[in-house]
Amino acid sequence: MRVVGRPGSPGHGVARRCGEAAFTLVEVMISASILVISILGFVANAFAGHNLSRTVEERGVAVETLGRFIERLRADPDWAGLYARLRPLTVESVGDATLVRLNVDTNLKTRTAATYYADFVPPKSLGTVSFLVQVPVKTVSGVASLREDEAAPRYGLPYDLNGDGVIDGGARDADYRALPIVVRIRWQHPGETAHETILQTWLRGDR
Repeated sequence: MRVVGRPGSPGHGVARRCGEAAFTLVEVMISASILVISILGFVANAFAGHNLSRTVEERGVAVETLGRFIERLRADPDWAGLYARLRPLTVESVGDATLVRLNVDTNLKTRTAATYYADFVPPKSLGTVSFLVQVPVKTVSGVASLREDEAAPRYGLPYDLNGDGVIDGGARDADYRALPIVVRIRWQHPGETAHETILQTWLRGDR
């Protein structure tokens, strides 16, 4: 029986060169795989960084837009009728009967800016933009009203809303001097997840 590749035999050098060539090919494949993985990792990191940068930028625009919207509320000339207009549009989160939560809830129905003010135009860069202005509503004997004795931590209640020095159970729809609100802005691009920013504040004054 002939042994091929035995040290010192003519076939040994050929076998060695074939082995070295095969080993070199394996090394190239491994190196190429590592390079591809590295490139993919770099692309993924760059893409994630771009998305993070866009998200941060958009949130800044959203916060600025929310501030402008609240200033529009403050400038509303119909101070006496503002609560009556906001109350039918308000809605609360399911499961928050004690009115303590101030977190994102994309299940809440929001409305276009024009529903509140026809002259308020959100930036197009945010995609589809909507708002929700929440006001406290307490129902007593079937009558839904603004009541300063309501236990609603999210709105800062109980609170002396008409400034008479007493917190009572009477309806304050017609004589409030302070109105607590929670305002939500929601924005969304086609095919993407909706984002939301929330702010609790007060509207004050006789106008």
